[in-house]
Amino acid sequence: MEPAERDAVSCHALTPVFALLGKRWSGLIIGTLLAGPARFSEISKLVPGVTERMLSGRLNELVQAGLVAREVIEGPPVGVRYRLTPRGEALRPALAELERWATEHLVTDTGHVPPGNQTEPAGK
Repeated sequence: MEPAERDAVSCHALTPVFALLGKRWSGLIIGTLLAGPARFSEISKLVPGVTERMLSGRLNELVQAGLVAREVIEGPPVGVRYRLTPRGEALRPALAELERWATEHLVTDTGHVPPGNQTEPAGK
């Protein structure tokens, strides 16, 4: 395969990935759910800075993409819990590798991103 063909295949495969996961908060929501199912309020607390409206929208997108399942918890009180589907769970190795890469290349010992490595958040 020629380099130009290989690049086109890679871009073709990665475009929908980043269109979905590159949106602000989506990766963090999935990362939070890797720890197990959680209620909306729990996710909201674990993803600092996300508004309820934005969280609701992102969760709906992830549900429609088949990465997250929404489960109604019988009450009283009735509640909603979110969990990763097998398709969402399949992201675990990729997200673990991204975390390793970020720790190695983006985050300093103090936990801050070096000035030259700061970028505008995705989906903004």
